[in-house]
Amino acid sequence: MMLDLFLETLSHVRLSMNDLVFVQVFCSDVSLFEKFNSVYRTYFAEPFPARAFIGSGPLLLGARFEIQGIAVKSATPHTKRRRR
Repeated sequence: MMLDLFLETLSHVRLSMNDLVFVQVFCSDVSLFEKFNSVYRTYFAEPFPARAFIGSGPLLLGARFEIQGIAVKSATPHTKRRRR
């Protein structure tokens, strides 16, 4: 669910998970890494963005994960306008 909300947030600015270049995941229980990773990988195509998975201790409202990322919109060719 958390990754679905993250994807939704990106889509509001016309980005996708594949536009992410860095993801930082805070986790209150690092023993959940394998479970998290198996789901996380289904949201991306290779090459995967750089990622940090950090054991954080307790998170707000009892959450197990908190995620933040940096996305970069792919550059597209621009048509130059002539000045008049």
